Amino acid sequence: MLSRHMKQYSLLIFVLLLGLRTAEACSCGSSGTVLDAYNHADVVVIVSVASVEKAEPEKTAPKGQMSNDQNYVDGIKSTTMRIDEVFKGTLKVGAEMVFAQGGGADCIWTFAEEDIGRKFLFYLKRFNNSTVWVAGTCGRSSQVDQAGDDLLYLRNLDKVRDKTRISGTMRFLHENDESLAGRKVRIVGDKRAYELKTDDQGVYEIYDLPAGRYFVETEVPKGWKIGSFWLRYSPSLDPNAEEGSLQKIPIVLEAKKHAALDIMFEIDNVLRGHIYDPLGQPMKGVCIDLIPSDGTKGAYLADCTEEDGAFKIDEIPPGGYVLVVNDDGKITSSEPFGTFYYPKVTKREEATVFTIGLGDIVENLEIYPPIAKETITVEGVLLYSDGKPVADESVFFKSLKKQSSDKNEEDENDDRAKTDSQGRFSVKILKGTRGSLVGGMFTYSGEFENCPKLERLIKQSGSGVPEITTPPVEIRATTNLYGVELKYQFPYCKKAESPDQ
Repeated sequence: MLSRHMKQYSLLIFVLLLGLRTAEACSCGSSGTVLDAYNHADVVVIVSVASVEKAEPEKTAPKGQMSNDQNYVDGIKSTTMRIDEVFKGTLKVGAEMVFAQGGGADCIWTFAEEDIGRKFLFYLKRFNNSTVWVAGTCGRSSQVDQAGDDLLYLRNLDKVRDKTRISGTMRFLHENDESLAGRKVRIVGDKRAYELKTDDQGVYEIYDLPAGRYFVETEVPKGWKIGSFWLRYSPSLDPNAEEGSLQKIPIVLEAKKHAALDIMFEIDNVLRGHIYDPLGQPMKGVCIDLIPSDGTKGAYLADCTEEDGAFKIDEIPPGGYVLVVNDDGKITSSEPFGTFYYPKVTKREEATVFTIGLGDIVENLEIYPPIAKETITVEGVLLYSDGKPVADESVFFKSLKKQSSDKNEEDENDDRAKTDSQGRFSVKILKGTRGSLVGGMFTYSGEFENCPKLERLIKQSGSGVPEITTPPVEIRATTNLYGVELKYQFPYCKKAESPDQ
């Protein structure tokens, strides 16, 4: 089932790379430039954690859970900081500040006892003259050892105030022996190119360039690549640029302002292939894990196959690995077989070992699972009541539930698919399974123009964003079924234009 792996994918959080201690539920956008953060803040300080105030044991949030009005993350009620440096505001060096404990999902910093002695750079706002401060995890606040870009500017304010600035930090997503120092960066403008080098913390900067459009170019270490995902957090990336690439990144510098572009290097390697059934047909939704061949626990490396049976695992830390397919061993409609290792063995020690290094490409793998249970295919079309096709919506098969107190429990024999532009779909079901097939779409009042039948269904649901489904078609999976028709109880309606269009 795809859900097992999708849950694990969600654990990757950008803020972890910056050393922030916050919960997964807090989602941040661009942190802005140093100048943006400085201008927005009432107080900018470097502080050291002096002590923490602990909560009573009964008021400590359970491990891995967020706090509420009755308990506290890590059992900390508040944290006392001593001021080391002041860049903005009227606070004095040596004075103390008391910080509230974040809730774990509210984008407010959470502290722990092991933070005592650590130094932080905080950009802070005053709230109603409160004596308790709140440090946000979104923005440029960070531990001091991650604030090189900020400190180069803040500690030279008297010299560089009101000058334009282009700056950024280079980092490696994975630990390695590569140095961040001395890496070449070119800032290319319309009339001139500027050559820079990073300092020991991977920071580059240049002042007093004229406002305009520039390209940032940098040397990419062998076996690494510039991570495109991280560029979206740049506040200065030119959103309208049609040209440019990961080797030539366009940014915009405005008059009397700063431009910022951080660059994250990711491991550049890949292992990819396809999974087919015994008849050579691609298998969708089969999940593969790449695990260390010596049995130790490594980074989470996995993928699930697409419609064409393709899978791809990349950014692999150098080492020896084996491929394990369907690692939980559950036999389902998408994985009608138990656990096995590539090429087709049941013991890890007998599996093929892939030795993968920086820059390595392993491709064209073909995997044929040892099928344990037969599946049947159900194909059909999803339509509106007037016969028009429903594109890009879900069709799902629900098997008859075993007796369970949890009516929402997902059965391993369930399957789902997305319709194509003609409303066509195809699902796999374990042979002998009984259940029902329905089409479903989430919608809300006003999403479509002049659609009274749909509006009535939405109102009857009692939900603001209900899932509207077709009448079910009962299925008994004994043989392949073709031409199944699912039909909504309302006609095609044109989507309403959003207010900003």
